[in-house]
Amino acid sequence: MNPDPITNPLGPALRDFFISSDASGHKRAYLQISEALQNPLPRVNDWRQVEYAFTRLFVGPKSLEAPPFASVYLENEPLVMGPTTMMVRSVYEMMGLVSPWKNALPEDHVSLELDAALVLEKAAEQGGSAELDELRQFFVCRHMAAWIPAFVKRVSRAESAHPAIVRAAALAGQWVENQAVLINTQRNQHLKQGGWNG
Repeated sequence: MNPDPITNPLGPALRDFFISSDASGHKRAYLQISEALQNPLPRVNDWRQVEYAFTRLFVGPKSLEAPPFASVYLENEPLVMGPTTMMVRSVYEMMGLVSPWKNALPEDHVSLELDAALVLEKAAEQGGSAELDELRQFFVCRHMAAWIPAFVKRVSRAESAHPAIVRAAALAGQWVENQAVLINTQRNQHLKQGGWNG
């Protein structure tokens, strides 16, 4: 894996994979994931099978095997559009973002959260601010890191899971974990240097 998280296209490819709505979108994102890893992923012979599995896992109409929403993993009642979704929406608003799927797709969808983490990463690369760095630390290290591992586990155990989806989910979990390590390392360096104003 490319050690430079800023220039590594893995995050965008994972975001695109989990928001894709059809076989061609899944295939395109999967190939981008493979390129980002600089290591070929297992070959997929039938992308329609991936699309079917993806729908069964994440879209419905039947009960989802691995709901891609933070609320399901963080709240006592596994429902969306509750406190977790509203908190994530407020984080986006603090960043100056509005989901293009507002009121159609809950803001705590894995793909939208990956996108927000990428925006925060880019802001940090460009100098950001103490407030944005704190927001990034909270959002990635405390919020995403709290639910993504459970999501990854649920995908891996799902009856309908396709190996390509299991691999993409595992890589998303690894990406979030790597981001959290990077953010905490940067935060500790700032604190050792006397804080943001030191």
